[in-house]
Amino acid sequence: MSLIQEKFSSLFSNFEVTTQARPDGGILLTLRSTEGRVFKRSLSYQQLHAGDQLTWAISAIRRDLAEQASELPQISMLQSQQRFALPTYHTA
Repeated sequence: MSLIQEKFSSLFSNFEVTTQARPDGGILLTLRSTEGRVFKRSLSYQQLHAGDQLTWAISAIRRDLAEQASELPQISMLQSQQRFALPTYHTA
């Protein structure tokens, strides 16, 4: 089991987790529930190796899983997702 697969297995312990390498360095993450429902998400190399992007991707996966189960989190939980800083432009 790869380090990435172990990380996602610990984060989503109530799912069977499999990962497949993609040619661009990313992965195809597959989560299978005990009821047989399958959830797939493609994660890029950048998302896997940038801490803030990985945190955001994990939050998005959790939100999508809750939506599928019709257990949407409270608005305050969604608002706490960290966002990327917007670029700042300076004129000379």
